[in-house]
Amino acid sequence: MSGNANITEVITLLTPSELVGIDLRGGVAIVIDVLRGSSTITEALKNGASKIIPAGEIEEARALADEWPTGEYLLCAERNAIRVDGFNLGNSPFEYDPETVSGKDLIYSSTNCSKALIASYEADRVLVGTFNNISAVMESVGMVNRVFLICAGKMGRFALEDTVCAGMFVNEFLRDTSHEVALNDASRVAKLLFDFYHRDILKLLRESAHGNYLLTLGLDRDLEFVGQVDSERIVPELSLDKTYFFSTYIPKASGEEQPKSATKEPVVRTAAIAFEPNIDKFEIREVTSD
Repeated sequence: MSGNANITEVITLLTPSELVGIDLRGGVAIVIDVLRGSSTITEALKNGASKIIPAGEIEEARALADEWPTGEYLLCAERNAIRVDGFNLGNSPFEYDPETVSGKDLIYSSTNCSKALIASYEADRVLVGTFNNISAVMESVGMVNRVFLICAGKMGRFALEDTVCAGMFVNEFLRDTSHEVALNDASRVAKLLFDFYHRDILKLLRESAHGNYLLTLGLDRDLEFVGQVDSERIVPELSLDKTYFFSTYIPKASGEEQPKSATKEPVVRTAAIAFEPNIDKFEIREVTSD
C-alpha cells in the first residue's frame, strides 16, 4: 500500500479469480456486475428490501432459508439468466418491485454477482456499484488510499461490460485533480475501453457477449435499465458483521449536475502501481455454470 496520503491507488480486477493472494484489508472494494446483479441489488434495496444476503451456491441459499428465523424472506436465484425452479425471484431488476420485496430479507444467489460479493468480504468496506449509481458510490467512497474495482465477470471469465463500467469508475477517480491517482494495468485497460464506448453504453451492452445472450431471451428492457447512468442514489453496502448488504442513500449535493457527463476528459497526473499478489497459495479450480 502506498505510504503517501495524497495518492489513491485504483486497482481493477477483471475477474474475482484475480483476488487470489491479494490482501483487501485497508481498502474499499466496489463490486461490479453490470448484467445484472448490481442493478438488481440496488433496485431491491431502493424498493424497500431490508437485507440482501448473498449465497454462493443454490444449496447454500436453500440451507439459509431453512434456518431463517422469520418468514419475512424471499429466495432469489438465477443460473445463466434463468430463475432457479422453486425460488421466488430471479435476477431481473423488474422483478424486485416494492409490492414484492418491501420489508423482506432476500437470500440471493446469482451465477456471478453473489460469489464476487462474498470474495470481497475482507475489504474494510464493500460497496455494490454499476452505471446506475456511479456518482453516489463515488461520493460514498470519498478520497481513500486504496480502492479495488472487482468485476464479477462471466463464469470466471472476462466480461466486457463490467470492465467498461470499471473504466468509468477509473475516469471518475481521475477527475479529482487534487490527488495523484495510481493505476494498475487493468485499470488503464478499463479506462481505454470506457473511452471507446462511453458515448453509447447501450450499444456496449448489446455488443457484449452476455448482453447479446440476454437479448435472445427477450430481456431488452433489462439492458436499457442497467445502462442508465446516474439514475439511482442508492449504494448497497456490506454490514459491519459482514453478513448482509443494506441500503445507504447518498443525497445529491446542492447544485450538483445530474447526470454527470461521461465524456469530460480529466487532466491529471497518474502513476503506475508496482502491484504483485502473493501467489504462494494459488489454486486452480474447474469453472462451472453455478
